[in-house]
Amino acid sequence: MGRGDKATVADVARAAGVSPATVSRVLHHPELVNGETLERVRRSISDLDYSSVSFDGIGASGTPLVVISIPWLDNPFYGEIVRGARVAAQIHGAQILISWGNPEDPSLDDFCQMLRSCGAQGIITCGPLSLEALGQIDDTVPVVQCCEFNDRSSVPYVSIDDFSAARTATEHLLSCGCRRLAFVGGPDVYKYTRERRRGFLSMVGEQMIEVPDRWVLQIPNNSFGLAYSAVCHMLESEERPDGVFACSDTFASAVIRSARKSSLEVPGDLMVVGFDNTDTAVMTTPTITTINQPRYNMGFSACNLLFERIEGSSEATSMTLETELIVRESTTSKKELS
Repeated sequence: MGRGDKATVADVARAAGVSPATVSRVLHHPELVNGETLERVRRSISDLDYSSVSFDGIGASGTPLVVISIPWLDNPFYGEIVRGARVAAQIHGAQILISWGNPEDPSLDDFCQMLRSCGAQGIITCGPLSLEALGQIDDTVPVVQCCEFNDRSSVPYVSIDDFSAARTATEHLLSCGCRRLAFVGGPDVYKYTRERRRGFLSMVGEQMIEVPDRWVLQIPNNSFGLAYSAVCHMLESEERPDGVFACSDTFASAVIRSARKSSLEVPGDLMVVGFDNTDTAVMTTPTITTINQPRYNMGFSACNLLFERIEGSSEATSMTLETELIVRESTTSKKELS
């Protein structure tokens, strides 16, 4: 039957040739199901001895439940991803439960037990996970990776090409006339930091531009305050950058605030490109040139992909979605400034 020895809603659905949502309706609202389907599902329930299981993909309300695990609850990036996943879950007759934090902390065993106890059908993970952790979770319930993914795992993912997007952002700064470029990224445990830094260094390297190590900043988390302090220190030097590629709009807004403290004008003295196209990008003065990643579509697609796995599809394949450069006030051509 796949995961463990107990039958699950997904097992019943596969045996009956219906969706997990239909199994839920048979269990809790049989009056809504036509006679032939009702009989087929009940026969599968009996054959698989499903009645001996108290929680297997049906939450306490009788509605199928999927979990989405996000690293930071207070990071605006994840809001649209959760919204997209929630809409897709509703289409499948399911609900979303948000789990905040790293599944490996403090105990992966406890996390997997939580998934079983709450009756989760599957999980969307948005944070970095080891190969071993992904394997253990996928042995418990079906998994889809979203945004962050471990490319050594066979677990499918929905994400973007961070390397190419970072090259696009860096190329834009170069096209504006910037030649002294800096980078502001997050912790290296995140794929997005590693790949965006690699894309940045790749583009500046092609242009034979040297970037001092002190201009490649690594912030411990997506904290405005920590980024602000680090960038202020960088801008205090007599030799300072004229363009900054920041790995998030939060970091980009910290760069703009730091520039103001150092009496630098954006974009006159310093140009800034962010990433994500969150609300922060249009709430900051000046508004932030940024890389848009389709966060709603990422969440929506990840949840649909998860239900493909829940329903037993062997064709669930990873997806890489397109990004787009959104030019706003924090960058402009230096020719226009002169």
